[in-house]
Amino acid sequence: EFFGHTRGAFTGADKARRGLFLAADKGTLFLDEVGELPMPMQTKLLHAIEDKQVRAVGSEQARQVDMRIIAASNRDLPTLIAGGKFREDLFFRLSMFQISIPPLRERRQDIRALVQFLMRGSRSGSDSPPMEIDPEAEAYLLAYTWPGNVRELDNVISRAKILAENNCITVADLPAVLVSAIAKE
Repeated sequence: EFFGHTRGAFTGADKARRGLFLAADKGTLFLDEVGELPMPMQTKLLHAIEDKQVRAVGSEQARQVDMRIIAASNRDLPTLIAGGKFREDLFFRLSMFQISIPPLRERRQDIRALVQFLMRGSRSGSDSPPMEIDPEAEAYLLAYTWPGNVRELDNVISRAKILAENNCITVADLPAVLVSAIAKE
């Protein structure tokens, strides 16, 4: 996936693939959940970053790559380093400029704007009137702790938009797990 492969490099390799590094050459490569990479892949990633070249599986020739890498993780990488589960040298390569984004539960002031943004997309086409949200449903969304962060909020809004009648999201359109979690508080 990272480095690509040649045709016939392994069973099922019916055609050559460029890989993510070559696809991002002269651009940006986004590595999501980098903290989940197994150690052998971390080593290969480190070499590709340091050498600025990659070799496709099955190829004898390395190719130069020039890109910006943005890496994200929901895990505490220094803790993983201390536990021997993440390479410290890879961390230093990837953490040249860090942006820490707190979880959604720590920035509740963003929830209302995110909900409005996520509701902009129509349910069944561009002719649909804009979705609205009942104040009580919005209060539930603002009170929830969002363990799944923005991805969970996106899922909840997408689901509610499907279930909503009269283009208005109500508490009845929200997942029972969310509603019961707020009711217990």
